Amino acid sequence: MDTNNFKYFLLLFFLNFSIFTPSNLYAEEDLGQKLFVEKRCVSCHVIGRGRFAGPDLYHILDKYSDEEIISWIINPQSMYKKYSKTPINDGYPPMPNLNVNRSEAKLLLSYIKEIKKEIKRNSKVRISGKINNFTTDKFLDNQEIELMALLADKVLSNKKTLIKNGNFQFSDLPGNSAYKIILMHDGIEYSTDKFYFLPTENEKKINLTVFDTTQDKKEIKTDSVHLIITYDEGSKSITVAEIINIKNSSRNIFIGSNDFKEKIRKINSYSLFPDATSLGFPHRGEETFVVSDNKVTDTLPMPPGNRRVVLTYSIKLNLLSTTISKIFFNDIDSLTIIVPENILSFDIQGLEYTKKETQIKELVDEKYTTYSIKNIKKGDTLNLKFKKYDIFLNTKSVVGIIFLIFILTALGFTIFKKGVKK
Repeated sequence: MDTNNFKYFLLLFFLNFSIFTPSNLYAEEDLGQKLFVEKRCVSCHVIGRGRFAGPDLYHILDKYSDEEIISWIINPQSMYKKYSKTPINDGYPPMPNLNVNRSEAKLLLSYIKEIKKEIKRNSKVRISGKINNFTTDKFLDNQEIELMALLADKVLSNKKTLIKNGNFQFSDLPGNSAYKIILMHDGIEYSTDKFYFLPTENEKKINLTVFDTTQDKKEIKTDSVHLIITYDEGSKSITVAEIINIKNSSRNIFIGSNDFKEKIRKINSYSLFPDATSLGFPHRGEETFVVSDNKVTDTLPMPPGNRRVVLTYSIKLNLLSTTISKIFFNDIDSLTIIVPENILSFDIQGLEYTKKETQIKELVDEKYTTYSIKNIKKGDTLNLKFKKYDIFLNTKSVVGIIFLIFILTALGFTIFKKGVKK
């Protein structure tokens, strides 16, 4: 990550945006179990329930010494080579290096040893839960719910049952599978992430919330937009991180219009500055967006609450000055533009703003200028002008320009003298 990108991510953090949300689900669990989950051992191995993506670890202690098991955990590739083994894992890759150190490997080994004593071999598991309709504040009733058993992305089996007064249950399931719950409600598919059972875990309770749909956009508001602008000296380009905060104040999931594209919903659209390149979506899969011309359209239905959309892109600056413009597609309560001080010569045209210097504690070596604009209306135009002076006329370029002027002047004088002699 280059310096500008590093600073950009720090700025995102400064604005209370987190790309990765750490999980504390296992903070109070045994350290070995915690590692068994965090290092994703649970996604390939079971203990006492039969083969999964990788071998059942129940007899692993009979097959290998403690030191060999530690070596398997730390560096599986070396053990494959040692035993000339070709792993058979039904769609999964060979066991990868999981970045486990020796002390962590010892904890995992201790966990396997201790948990084996508690295992009831070939035990079955159960999945149950409740489904609540947030819109009506009632539990679903007499609707079908589906359970998928998975190995990697391969579907092993499907089971369906009816929800009764909000409750559902799937019993007598094998514990050596991954599972996923799927439910259709009011034309929208709801699903869980793929989940697994721990070695001694026999039941999981899965609670889901669904919503009635709406195409009424009146409760969809853009609270704020942040434009964080940095400058790359090497490419003579600016990088823009655009952070858009939207709120759905209704109790329905907003599904947008159905006339945008076949099977694709138009939830909300956002304008880009022209000639933007390297468009990125650091917070969410790009498949949930449609890009056309200078427009990005969000296609993911929006439930009640807040949503944050983050776009990043670059724009090449001209040699002398560059003006970029965009027309807003939505009303915006507040727009904040943050640029590094004394790097970009910068001017806002077309909209009234307030300006102040900002010190960001995460970036103590630089000062930033913040421009604030209130109550932007749909159709308003923002013009940003970047001037040449602070960008291009650094010490080296000034010396170069003076030298070039000197050479051209001398050359002109020589030509002039030759002309006089003739």
